[in-house]
Amino acid sequence: MKVFKKRLLLICVMLVFAIVQIFSAIAFAQDTSSPIFSDLPQNHWAYNAVKFMVERGIITGYPDNTFRPDNPVTRAEFARIMVVALNLPIKVTDTPSFKDVPKDHWAYPYVESAKYYLTGFRTANGDYFKPSDYAVREDMAVALVKAKGLQNENVDMSILNNYIDKDQISPNLMKYIAIAISKGIMVGNPVTNSNQLRFDPQGVLTRAQAAMLLYNVINTKEEKITYDDNNGAQNNQQLGYQKPNVSGYTKGDKVVLVWNRINDTRLKGYAVVISKNNIEPEYPKDGYLTIFNNRDNTYIEISVDSKYNNGDFGVYLKSGEEYYFSVTAIYDNNVYVKGNSIKLRMPVVPNYFEKPYVKYEYKDNKFVLSWQPINDSRLIGYYVVISKKNKEPKYPDNGYLVFINDKNTTQITIDNTIPYKGGDFGEYLRDGEEYYFSVTAQYQDRFVAGNSVKAVYYSNLDIAKLRPKLEAKTIKKFFGIRYITLRWNKIDNDKLLGYKIVISENNSTPDYIKDGLLATITDRNITSINVKAKDKYLINNEYKEIKRGHYYYITIYAIYTDRIVGGNVLKVKIP
Repeated sequence: MKVFKKRLLLICVMLVFAIVQIFSAIAFAQDTSSPIFSDLPQNHWAYNAVKFMVERGIITGYPDNTFRPDNPVTRAEFARIMVVALNLPIKVTDTPSFKDVPKDHWAYPYVESAKYYLTGFRTANGDYFKPSDYAVREDMAVALVKAKGLQNENVDMSILNNYIDKDQISPNLMKYIAIAISKGIMVGNPVTNSNQLRFDPQGVLTRAQAAMLLYNVINTKEEKITYDDNNGAQNNQQLGYQKPNVSGYTKGDKVVLVWNRINDTRLKGYAVVISKNNIEPEYPKDGYLTIFNNRDNTYIEISVDSKYNNGDFGVYLKSGEEYYFSVTAIYDNNVYVKGNSIKLRMPVVPNYFEKPYVKYEYKDNKFVLSWQPINDSRLIGYYVVISKKNKEPKYPDNGYLVFINDKNTTQITIDNTIPYKGGDFGEYLRDGEEYYFSVTAQYQDRFVAGNSVKAVYYSNLDIAKLRPKLEAKTIKKFFGIRYITLRWNKIDNDKLLGYKIVISENNSTPDYIKDGLLATITDRNITSINVKAKDKYLINNEYKEIKRGHYYYITIYAIYTDRIVGGNVLKVKIP
């Protein structure tokens, strides 16, 4: 018995010693490990959150090993992050919920799947999502409150009185903001020399902020569990659901994929998925080439001109390179099941001309357009092309901003200092407006246009905070009295002098000087006016009357001591 006790004691001592060594090694490894991104030091306030999200594939960095924590997040990007972060099931609907996110939009499945957590914009013409706009802090507050299941909580709305900018909160979102504050989810920051706080509801959400806030939600939702000794890797939700059996081959200059027809009444369709690096690509994690809503579609031909959505290789496949191909089956009740993957090489296309893969970002608050290097001796240079109306602008049809004859230059900062030639919007871009951006590669005997990206343009991102956002609502009163209420966000800036409301019956972008002056507002606390038939506006030193039943373009300009910043334009019908 004594021998047994001595052996047991020895084993315990050795076990403790081993544990100490293990934790010492872990501590040493953590102390000496290098940052995951070159621009995100380990002492950055969001480092642990970013690391957590990256390790789980929720967000990614850039090819140059940067994370760019201060870059803004668009509403479309925010939808995708929500789907992946919360592991939301993908929904495929027959009719898109938003007029500006059609089925061929890359973010369509993410927006549809996450719309319960998101905000939208309702107008007389339907619902809009505004995918290219930047997500703002009040959007995040709504998402987090709903993600935590707190939306039906009772809350004392007077908590908002502690915030100097409460009037900037969208009226329909005030309860969500109050809940977020009361639960300590988002609380804002103190105002210097004041006993109040600032929530900054219209503040643009950055990548670092999104990572940190979602990290806090995910951490509270995680729990430690045990597994039985059975096939734990199998998702019980997928039991009884057939997966696609994918095969493929090359046909001329195309790759052909074929898969079995799944005879299941629950089947909604198939997503064709491709990846350069993931050996088992799946939808939605790895994006998609196309989504078939017909279960009889079991065949597809893929070429170098096929456009991909949200992949790890850009928009276009390259001639002669290898990729992993697969198909994910999409069922009712938000179930999706990935099929097997196959590795195939894209055929070498004779006389192949590579297209620019174009993307944009705000870097150091400046709008930067970039594309991949093209190593081709026939390449002469690049034309940077922009359009207000054409979704796929190209040179020479849509003019150009600048021609770049240095083949090693693959990005340009568009700062609105160079006049545009031959465009559909004039010589200069307008801050806060949407445009389509692209690059056309000039080869020795042809022009090859790249993909286009739709973006809200700002010559400097700081201007976004100065730009008023205009909304319109038709009001019907007693005795048939009708009018339109124009409302805008309150801007808290010491240099703000006031606002001017500008109107035009013909110009879709009313000009501050040339078009009609509807109202001048010098009280910075006023954030709305009413407009009705027979009201007058001043143009060319004469007053004109607003006509009932006519359409008008109306915009707002914020007047500062050092600049004038135009807002968005609304087309309204006078009741």
